[in-house]
Amino acid sequence: MSEYAKTFHQPELWDEVAHQILLIERQTRDPRTGLLYHGWDESKEQVWADSSTGCSPHFWSRAMGWYAMAIVDSVEHFPVNHPKRGTIIGIFERMCHALVGVQEQESGLWFQVLDQGFRKGNYLEASGSSMFVYALAKGVRLRYLEPHFRAAAEKGWQGLSSRLVEETADGVRLNGICHGAGLSLDRDGSYNYYVSEAVVSDSFMGWPHFCWQRWKWSDCHDAAEIAKYSIEIIGSLSDCCFRRVRGLCDDPGCC
Repeated sequence: MSEYAKTFHQPELWDEVAHQILLIERQTRDPRTGLLYHGWDESKEQVWADSSTGCSPHFWSRAMGWYAMAIVDSVEHFPVNHPKRGTIIGIFERMCHALVGVQEQESGLWFQVLDQGFRKGNYLEASGSSMFVYALAKGVRLRYLEPHFRAAAEKGWQGLSSRLVEETADGVRLNGICHGAGLSLDRDGSYNYYVSEAVVSDSFMGWPHFCWQRWKWSDCHDAAEIAKYSIEIIGSLSDCCFRRVRGLCDDPGCC
């Protein structure tokens, strides 16, 4: 929407973007950790919602990943003099501090449930980790973040490359992807729920984020090599995966 506002000269849409970004931060941010809860119900009526705050009980990595990417991609198109631009950049930097605080130090990756570490069932997850690397790298490049955040992004990239990317005879695979998670009557947002969802490889839930964060390094690495590596990942996906994303495959276990 932010890019649309810029492209089609509709400045009132920047106000709507800012409203949405600031509303989610205000309603879902945990003041103790600085992390954002997966969901928020204004009515506080959903089975997963806290009766006082309306928030779901846990911090899911991919949910925060979408938010982090949304901020850094939206602010890029804001006019410098927009009254909410500075506030949004400020909350982005504050959020990135919180994310670095829960980054697993040995691997450089992030957990499926961000603040639960190596609690039984928790694991280092590919899509959220990729999204955080993307947001950090782009934030540093566009100078929304201080240069020291680059180290966390690089550590995350190295962790993805060394631990979750696998080169096989058939091509490149990306492992450790949460197949999906949501909040509903039968998805209660509990810790056990998040760690019970299927963990898959080469899913469309994961590889686009990996490729996007890979491309964020094009300003300081060989862009041709980056593109080649990303194409290898895409090319290694099964035909069934492409059929599924087009709505032509109903096998939930295919990819």
